[in-house]
Amino acid sequence: MEEKELVIEYTKDDIAQMRAEGIDEDAIPSVGKHRFRRVSRNKVYLRKESKMRINIYLDCDIVDHFRSRADKPNAAPYQTQINAELRKIMERDLVKDKETIDATVRELLGNDDFLEALAEKLGLKK
Repeated sequence: MEEKELVIEYTKDDIAQMRAEGIDEDAIPSVGKHRFRRVSRNKVYLRKESKMRINIYLDCDIVDHFRSRADKPNAAPYQTQINAELRKIMERDLVKDKETIDATVRELLGNDDFLEALAEKLGLKK
C-alpha cells in the first residue's frame, strides 16, 4: 500500500459544532487545512524510534530554559533535549521497578511457605 494524503479543512463553524457536541477542547483542531498521511500497514515501526505528536502544556520557564540551551552552538533542538530528559527519568524508573521486582522474587524464592503453596497450586505436591 502506498502513502496517501488526506486533507481536511476545518472552518469556524466546524469548530463551533465540535464544542457544542462537547468534544474535549484539547481534541479540537485549529481552523484551517490539516494534512494526514496513511502509510503502508506492512511497515513495522519500533516505538523507541517513532515519534508521536501530542499537545502538552509546559511551564513557560521550562520551555525558556530548554530553548536557551538549544541556542548554544552545536546544541540539540529544545524538543530533543526535553525528550532526552524525559527518557532519563523513564529509564531510571524502569531500573527502580526492575530492582523492586527482583527483590520481591528473591524474597518469595526464599520463603518455604510460598514455595510449598506454589508447588501445591501447580500440582507438583500432593
